[in-house]
Amino acid sequence: MKSPIDIDDVCALACLHLADEEKALLTPQMAEIVEWVGRLSKLQLEDAEDEGCAPVSFPLPLREDEARECFPAEIALSSAPEKQKGFFKVPKVIEEK
Repeated sequence: MKSPIDIDDVCALACLHLADEEKALLTPQMAEIVEWVGRLSKLQLEDAEDEGCAPVSFPLPLREDEARECFPAEIALSSAPEKQKGFFKVPKVIEEK
């Protein structure tokens, strides 16, 4: 049976660069995930009670927002491997197509 997954297309969409061995391992796993999700769509949920989505009945431990002093830029950047004009310098992660 041919897999419904075009692993090269998925890798291109996710900007992944995988070796052929990794693609061979990932393709059947992704096909299994797609099949499992397909089974979810066949569930009859019309008569199901909504017990699993009950709101939280206990108080959540939230704290009030409060303004605090920030670190000076020199301290924040002191352990940065690279910095430029007072900012962290990081590798470009968005590729142009």
